[in-house]
Amino acid sequence: GELLSREDLNQLVDRVRESAPAVIDDLIPNVVSMGLLHRILTILLNERVPITNLTRILESLASHAPTTKDPDELAERIRRDLARAICEPFTDERKRIHAIVFDPLLELELRKSLHDGKIALGPEQLEKLIVKIAVECREASQRRQEVALLVDTLLRRPVRNLLSRALPDLSIIAFSEVPNDLILEPEVVIKVDEVFTREAAARGVQPAGR
Repeated sequence: GELLSREDLNQLVDRVRESAPAVIDDLIPNVVSMGLLHRILTILLNERVPITNLTRILESLASHAPTTKDPDELAERIRRDLARAICEPFTDERKRIHAIVFDPLLELELRKSLHDGKIALGPEQLEKLIVKIAVECREASQRRQEVALLVDTLLRRPVRNLLSRALPDLSIIAFSEVPNDLILEPEVVIKVDEVFTREAAARGVQPAGR
């Protein structure tokens, strides 16, 4: 995402204009500014979403931009339209998507900790979660298997925001983004007691500082 300059974006848009001029003329700049498009593509690239099919992205944007101009929300909606391309790097020839998943109790605790769209974890819980995911990703890489983290749709963006600094290369995919014909092949299931103590999980997670 950091490598995508405004000049690069202009060249990409010009290329789409050659093959699909109506898409560009209907969208830019009356519906979406170049600045907003640059921000959306940067978000997608930072999450390892391919933008090679820019025409498809712009068509998706044309459907969603009339109702919101929030770049994060637009990126989320575009992700759903690009679901197959997002899952492809983690899918084998038998249509199995390889992923790390949270067990239901851990997802429940993370949902409990949501406040204003952010997951509030204490430093100890956050470090445990980061270390566990990093270890599992490294072990999968040693097996020559690339894995994503699959989470509940409600948690996808908050988990991404929580982990992006420590694990910038981790792909986080919502279950709703997985095409129906793919089979989930969990590489590992992270348990609630690997992140939270039993006592903390039993009484509910309290946001840091409360």
